[in-house]
Amino acid sequence: MYTRSTSLRLTVVAGLLAALAACGDGNDPVVTGTTPPTGGGTATTVTAAQQSAFASDFGNGLAALNTYSGLTSSAFVDLFDDGFLDAGYNKPSLRANLAQEATARSTTPDLAFPGVTLSGVTITNCNAAGVCTLNATVTNADVDSTATPFTSLVRLQDGKVRLYGDQTQTPTT
Repeated sequence: MYTRSTSLRLTVVAGLLAALAACGDGNDPVVTGTTPPTGGGTATTVTAAQQSAFASDFGNGLAALNTYSGLTSSAFVDLFDDGFLDAGYNKPSLRANLAQEATARSTTPDLAFPGVTLSGVTITNCNAAGVCTLNATVTNADVDSTATPFTSLVRLQDGKVRLYGDQTQTPTT
């Protein structure tokens, strides 16, 4: 059995909405992101290497969230675009919640984040602003090995793919 900080769970779930569904009993609704906003100009293309690097980096970041160094990792926070906004959470709130969780972890080492993994990552439908659709499968093997589809927005900027979120201020219910 594990416990987890509500603030970290809410923040990371905001960036990975399907993780919340993956933590349940398999009967939760599938939560999906939105289609990239349209814009003029030429569409951007994410290369296979960029897609693979994002999947690997994000997977490693998720796996490290059960450690103090993972919670304080600037590399993990860098996987979120500066314009990240999802269900009311932005990058500064993500950073603050990770810091709070790291502090809590230093005094309560049994705190743990659910072990979610990301697989089958594809990044498509990029617009001229570099906003693309991420599709993947999120699996939580902690309790019941629940796997669920996950769709969100990512942004390609400066050669790196980062989570962009659903761009809404309102928490998803």
